[in-house]
Amino acid sequence: MQVLTSGHYNANTHAVLAVDIVGSSKASDDLLDPMKTEMETLVSRSFTAVGLAPGEARHFRETGDGLMVAYPDQAVGQLCEVVFHLDHLLRSRNRYARVPMRARVAVHMGPMADNHRYHRTYITLTRLLCASTFNDAVGYWCRLDPTGDKFGAGMIVSQSVWRNVVEPFGVALIPPARCGRISVTTPDFADSAWIHLPGLDADAVLAEVNPAMPAPLVFDRVSRLSTTA
Repeated sequence: MQVLTSGHYNANTHAVLAVDIVGSSKASDDLLDPMKTEMETLVSRSFTAVGLAPGEARHFRETGDGLMVAYPDQAVGQLCEVVFHLDHLLRSRNRYARVPMRARVAVHMGPMADNHRYHRTYITLTRLLCASTFNDAVGYWCRLDPTGDKFGAGMIVSQSVWRNVVEPFGVALIPPARCGRISVTTPDFADSAWIHLPGLDADAVLAEVNPAMPAPLVFDRVSRLSTTA
């Protein structure tokens, strides 16, 4: 029996991203393949916009109507910025399309071995992408914006990405104050995550989705801790 050691595993930290088309299962059969092809094109353009070569992605995996990719860990900030460009491209596209298209994006970072096909990091990425609160927030704006020209894509990032990159203002296009914290809990995963909806206040959206949620704490002008109205 071979003992699994760090030397045998030979894993390196990767930044990973997943993209999924919102509501594609409700589309007619003749639209499914064109939607997937178009989304792949828009994602590729978004990668290029943030300075990542789509052809250099590692561990590429198709996930039905979506995909998962990995890059070296130093690309995590760029992967977070993908949602900004993808949101813009989708909203522009939806202004002239018969059927609107939106996307959910998840970003995480963790160890991956180049000679393995199955990775815990991708499992965590999937749990984030499927988080019910995140999906509720995305669905809420899809209903508010039926034509899709005001909301094109939303993103969820893991706690590791938040603490190491987003919260320290490491991503120019993702202001921490516009992100909202949620809890992600499944039978095999439990952690905090943060959502970002470009151009929107995530905490305000979460409060609309679930009025029972407590209002976020903020500092007012006299530096007292208070709740938003």
